[in-house]
Amino acid sequence: MATLQTIQEIKKTPSGTAFKAIVVVNSIFQKTDKNGKPYYEISVSDDTSGIDAKIWSDAAWFDRSDINLEPSAPSVILPDTEITSVTGQTVGVEGKTSEYRGQLQFNFNKITLLNQEKFMPSQFLPRSPLPLNDLVDRYENLVNSCRKELSDFLRYVYKDELWTQFRDWPAAVSHHHAYANGLLEHSLSVASGAKAMAESMKISGYNIDIDIVITGALLHDLGKIASYKMKSIPEITLEGAILDHIAIGYAKFMNLAEDFGLSEELKLHLGHIILSHHGQREFGSPVVPVTPEAMIISSADELDFRMFCWNDSTKDLSDNQNISQWNNSTGRRFWNKQI
Repeated sequence: MATLQTIQEIKKTPSGTAFKAIVVVNSIFQKTDKNGKPYYEISVSDDTSGIDAKIWSDAAWFDRSDINLEPSAPSVILPDTEITSVTGQTVGVEGKTSEYRGQLQFNFNKITLLNQEKFMPSQFLPRSPLPLNDLVDRYENLVNSCRKELSDFLRYVYKDELWTQFRDWPAAVSHHHAYANGLLEHSLSVASGAKAMAESMKISGYNIDIDIVITGALLHDLGKIASYKMKSIPEITLEGAILDHIAIGYAKFMNLAEDFGLSEELKLHLGHIILSHHGQREFGSPVVPVTPEAMIISSADELDFRMFCWNDSTKDLSDNQNISQWNNSTGRRFWNKQI
C-alpha cells in the first residue's frame, strides 16, 4: 500500500507509480469517453501544488464523511448524485501515474469522501509561499512612498472588507497565484517590478510618474475582488465569469474615485491603466496602453505571470529533468536551467 504523498511528490514520480494522498477538490466534471462510458475530469490541490486527473468508469467511490462512523466500519458507496458535489471538500485519493502523449497523466481509481471536521479543507489548501506579514509590510512601504493624494486614495480603496478581500483573495482560480493571499502577492510583485522599470526608464530620460506607476499597479486587478472568492478553494463568481475583472475593476475604481474626490486627471490616468493592463485587445483589454506608466504596468503584469508559470512548471521536475511539460497558459515548455 502506498504511503501518503503530497501532490508535489506525486508529480515527480515516474509513469506507472502508485500513489495515495489527501487533497481538496477544486472542480469535477462528468464527461463521456469514445465508448460512451462516463468518466470524470477532476482538479485537486493540497498545500504544495495542484494537478488535473482522470477518474475512469471503473473507479470506486466511498463515503466516510460521518463523524460518528467507527474506523472499522465498512465504507459506504458514495451515491452517483453526490459525486459531482464534492467540490471544495477534502477527499482521499488512490491512483497511478501513466504516460499519455509524452506527458505524465494522473488517474484516480479510488476516491473517498472524508469527514470534513476531522480533515478540514483549510488544512490542505495552498497559500502564498511568502509570509503574510512580509506582504503587508511591502504594501505599506509602497503606499507610503507615494505622494499624499495617491497614498490617501489607496488607503480609501483598500480598507475594511475590501482590504480583507484584497489581502486574502486568490489572483485566479488557475494559471497563476491561485491560492490564498495570491492577489496581494501578485499585485505587490507587479508594483515592485513596475517601480524598478519606471526608475530605470526615468534615469534614461523618460518622463514617468513613478507614484502613478505604483498606484496603478496596486489597483490594476481591483476587479478580481468581485471576480473571485476564497472559500474552501478559489472560485470564480458569476460576475467574474460573464463580465471579467477588467470591466468590473474599472467600474469599481470610477465609483471609488468619484466618492473620494480624486482629480479628473488622476481618474483618467489610473482608469486607463486598469483598462489597458492586459496589453492587447485579444487578451481582454478594451484599450491598449498608450502612456509610459500603462505600458510599464502591462509589461510587469505579463512578466510576473510568465515568471510564475516558469516556477510552477519547473519546481516539481526531478534532478534528471530540465525541460517542463507543455504549459498551456503560456504556449511553451520551460527550461529548468542547471548551470
